[in-house]
Amino acid sequence: MSSNIEHLLVKSVDALYEELGRSLITPDYPLAGTVTRQNAVQRGKSFISGSLEKLRAKICVDWRYCSKRGEYGDFQSLAYAVAPLVSSVVGVPASTAMIVAIILIKSGLEKLCNCP
Repeated sequence: MSSNIEHLLVKSVDALYEELGRSLITPDYPLAGTVTRQNAVQRGKSFISGSLEKLRAKICVDWRYCSKRGEYGDFQSLAYAVAPLVSSVVGVPASTAMIVAIILIKSGLEKLCNCP
């Protein structure tokens, strides 16, 4: 898992959306092989925007991100802390939850949670 994390951390947010979109397309999806980058990015973005309120409630309210943010010295430890929260809210496999967590962190959890 950690080598997977390394390669996710260096990706741009758009590349992460693409990866997320592709991971959401089920293997038995008949056209999975023909999904364009644009389709995958779109799918990733709509998945996140559709889940954002639930994610915000879980990460910002239940988990109290704003009061915890100082406890995580680096991006990776924060990603490992956030991924299980994502998984519990949106019910995706751990690898997909990690992509979502990294997108949220790169997009700004302070902003998502309106931290003071």
